[in-house]
Amino acid sequence: MKKFKLWQFLLILVVIAVGVYFLIPKILGDTVYPLKYEGIIVKYAEEYDVDAALVAAVILQESRFNSRALSPKGATGLMQLMPGTAAGIANSLGVKSYNLYDPETSINFGTFYLKEKLDKYNGDLDATLSSYNAGSGNTDRWIKLNILSNIPFRETNNYVKKVKNYRTVYASMYAEQLGLPNMLEVSKEESANYSSKMRGFVWSEIFGGVFNTFSKDESD
Repeated sequence: MKKFKLWQFLLILVVIAVGVYFLIPKILGDTVYPLKYEGIIVKYAEEYDVDAALVAAVILQESRFNSRALSPKGATGLMQLMPGTAAGIANSLGVKSYNLYDPETSINFGTFYLKEKLDKYNGDLDATLSSYNAGSGNTDRWIKLNILSNIPFRETNNYVKKVKNYRTVYASMYAEQLGLPNMLEVSKEESANYSSKMRGFVWSEIFGGVFNTFSKDESD
């Protein structure tokens, strides 16, 4: 039986590692970044003139498309709306009875709420997402202090960055399903740039999941 030399063994390991690096994101892409209720997302994104990829990105961050999600603070449904916020939205829309666990209701209300934020902040995505997560009061104060680019709330700072990254992924990965122009048709350079970003995002999610798992095990 032929024996492998050390350099041959190392070369095989490198080839396997490179293959794993490039193939895993392609295999797990739609697992790490799932898409559900796309028909409803497109419906209300068009109705309220909001980017469908942004709506999908917010849903991923808020509930990972779990329509039964309920936070300890009471935020409910796909887009994790608080009861008081939902009541105000229902009043604006003339809706008398509703169920936030219903996917269509949550997406309708949540997209309407995003539109309100986008209009309030003249389309500024950082301010919109900051306000969605931490409220307009905090966001207005951070704008006044000129620190929106470095939000002092770690949770909100991470929230804004993650949703913006997710939006990029959804706009490219699910362009057809979300009724968006295919970003990858622009140029080979932009396509390569997207592929590189996509791999980075997927690996970041994978390592983040592993880290969270070990953190929970250590705390138990």
